[in-house]
Amino acid sequence: MLTQGLISRSQYKFLLPPSHCKSRYFYLLPKIHKPRTSWPHPFCPPGRPIVADVNTESSNLCAFIDSYLQPFANKHPSYIKDTFHFIRKIQNQHIHPDYLLFTADVESLYTNMDHDLIIQCIRDAWNLDNDPSPFYEYLLDLLSITLRNNDFEFNSLFFLQILGIAMGRKYAPAAANLYLIKFDFAAMNLFHILPLLYSRFLDDIFGVWPGTYQELLDFQSFLNSLIPGIKVTFTIHKYIIPFLDTYIYKDFDSLGNCFLRTGVYFKLTDTHQLLHHTSFHPSHTFHSIVKSQFIRFKRLSSTFQDFQLASSILTKALLTRGYPIRTILKIKRDIWNNYPITSNSDPDNRPEQNNSEPNQNNILPIVTYYDRHHSRLNKQWSAIVRQNPLFEHFRTLSAYKRHRNLKDILTHARLQYNNEEAQLSTLIALL
Repeated sequence: MLTQGLISRSQYKFLLPPSHCKSRYFYLLPKIHKPRTSWPHPFCPPGRPIVADVNTESSNLCAFIDSYLQPFANKHPSYIKDTFHFIRKIQNQHIHPDYLLFTADVESLYTNMDHDLIIQCIRDAWNLDNDPSPFYEYLLDLLSITLRNNDFEFNSLFFLQILGIAMGRKYAPAAANLYLIKFDFAAMNLFHILPLLYSRFLDDIFGVWPGTYQELLDFQSFLNSLIPGIKVTFTIHKYIIPFLDTYIYKDFDSLGNCFLRTGVYFKLTDTHQLLHHTSFHPSHTFHSIVKSQFIRFKRLSSTFQDFQLASSILTKALLTRGYPIRTILKIKRDIWNNYPITSNSDPDNRPEQNNSEPNQNNILPIVTYYDRHHSRLNKQWSAIVRQNPLFEHFRTLSAYKRHRNLKDILTHARLQYNNEEAQLSTLIALL
């Protein structure tokens, strides 16, 4: 690619392996929200398999590939970027009162994606918008190398993943979106009954169904026949259903018209373990935590009643964490009455700032550890910087990082075993 002028010298250096590479290592994130009856062991919940890909020989390469996948992965009509994007698509949608609400979960999407089909789906997406060029063929070759050589370490032993894509690869979400584009097209266009609404966030699907319950089950069977290894499990409700961190429900006006509304959804495993008010942190941190939560609630809530319900749950949790009630109520009132929910408050829709304006200050962070000594040092350091004429066009920002704590000492992603038999049996049980 370099000799043909397809990448620059700086890109070439970026793609080279770092001088000190780390091995990819395997670990699991426990799914404690799953029913205990589905656990593989009475005292061990199922896990989400992760292969850490930080500072490995191909981590920069995966980031490079991802930069070319993202623009194509976000173009399909069912795409959802995040919860707020989803709300903008469905909120206040007028539907028939008898329509069904459904969500679907793609079972083990990442680990069931066929390597050849991944490459073919990405090639098809690129060819739709671009003339085939050597550059994209080289990218596909690099993608193939990283897919088929995903080796990882587990307890000093090395394994090779021969099916699926590693959760941990930088391009994994974009590749998954492209992998299911034809699946989404079939769901939205090829069944004899078409969903009124259909949206997908990676492996989570939401839709509104105009047919009967049995016809929706037939639709599920149809989807399960589209791509080998890709299976979906439906959850169906008539009036209210959770999706992402919202619940979607039917609301009726005085004329009997039915509209979709949203509110804040809390999982049963959510214990609201927010930062305790007696923790040793800068004072503004606690104010910011409360404010950000109420802003999020207002953006997710269709009505004041929805906002009030979520706020009451948060208030009880904050009181047990030592937050003063007057501060909580003051921030809550201020957010509901004064915080505008407009396109400008959405980070995705804010106008771009002109950094070339001479009167705009650049930010210079002053970073120290947070303790009594370093916080005083930070203030003095900031004052010295502000007095220096070299930084007259900069705005200093005091920032802090934490010291190493007990969690860093006790928690490790790499498990240690005395023998291979114990290690292999544990790996099988967790999977």
